This record gives sequence, structure tokens and C-alpha cells, in this order.
Amino acid sequence: MKVRLLLLAIFSCMVLFCHAETYVVCVGIANYQHIGSLTLPEKDAKSIAKMYKTHTNNVILITGKYATHDTIIKALKDQFKRAQNGDYVIFFFSGHGYLGGFCPYDMEEWYKNGLTFKEIYAIFRESRASHKIIFADACYSGSMRRGNKTTKPETSSDVLLFLSSRSNESSIETPKLKNGFFTAYLERGLRGGADSNKDKKITANELFRFVSNGVKKVSNDRQHPVMWGNFDDSLVLLDWR
Repeated sequence: MKVRLLLLAIFSCMVLFCHAETYVVCVGIANYQHIGSLTLPEKDAKSIAKMYKTHTNNVILITGKYATHDTIIKALKDQFKRAQNGDYVIFFFSGHGYLGGFCPYDMEEWYKNGLTFKEIYAIFRESRASHKIIFADACYSGSMRRGNKTTKPETSSDVLLFLSSRSNESSIETPKLKNGFFTAYLERGLRGGADSNKDKKITANELFRFVSNGVKKVSNDRQHPVMWGNFDDSLVLLDWR
């Protein structure tokens, strides 16, 4: 009897793992309503959305003039509230950032309509998902954590933050590439480039090493991605098996 119960428990765990879902919101803004333009963010968001669509149907892509503050907030709430225990929720943002948040399309002077980190974290806290991830290819995205890596983050530590640069650095883009430096290596890494042990599972540690080394090299050591949060280095971010 005990053996049967044990086998049933193992089977239930396997079924739960196999049915884990991923819910993604990708945002990219190149041309803003009130502030200066960029070149590649919309291509960044489309590239990451396309990659995740190979794994899940739960992908929302918002670009350009449609990426207003209220639209992004609604998309995050609607998407992430669907997640259950064991699931993944992922927010990818590419565009302008500021010391306190990200810039939506309708960002105005004095940070009016800014997408604040506080708002983003409130939505993540409401989600029942087990794995919560933010990828940000934006200047000053490193301000989502304070100082060096011995300093506690300003917000919830149960979210894995993978940010394109330190708080005092710019996120570099060049028209010669399809994507910004960070997004280019993030996509390559998630598609398998980061799989250093060839087990078809991309872990947090593998992805950070791959992206960090690549970005530092291509930027001539001018841009340094950072990762923060309370998570295991062996956390699987994408499984290609």
C-alpha cells in the first residue's frame, strides 16, 4: 500500500511538472510620443516573443504606440493572473528606462505615466506562479537593484531580474545588428547557445554566464548585465527536451 501511494505521489509530481505553463508579456518601444527615439527595441520584443512562441501559446506582444502605461499594466495583470503554482511568468521590456522604472510610449516629463518598478512588482506578487522573471534591455535597468551585489534589492526577492546593464550604464544598440547587445545574446542563449553541458536545459547560471560574457565582449567592456533575486543557479529557465 505504501509503495502504491509513493508511486502515485511521484506520478502526480511528474504530471504537474509536465503541465507547467509559461505566460509571457513582451514590450518594445522605439519611437516615443514625447521623448527621444531608439532603433531596435521593437525588433527586440518581436525576437523574444517569437522565441517563446516555440514553447507556449501564452505570449502577448506590445510594441510602439500601443505600448502605453495602461495597456502594459492591463496585459501584465491579465496574463499573469492566469498562472498557477509551478508555472512561469515572464516580462520582457526593451526601450528607455529611468531611475525608478521603464518608459512606456506615453511617458511625459517628470516621469508622468512612467511604468514604475513598484507597479510591476505589485503585479508579480499577485501572481500564483512559482517562477517570476524580468528581462530588461533598457538604460538604468540596473537601478532595479541598489549598488553592488551585496546590497538587498529594493523590491521582492522572489523575482529573478536579468538586466541589460548596471545602473550607471547605457544599454548599447547599433543598426549593424538585428537586436541590442543584451537581447541578441539573450535570444541566442535561450535558444540553446547557453547550454554549456548539452542537456537541453538552460539554467539561470548558464544563461547569465553566456549573456554576460557575450555582451562584455561585444561592447568592449562598456556594458555589464546583472542578475538578481532569490533563486537557485540551477533553476531551469527554458527546457528544450
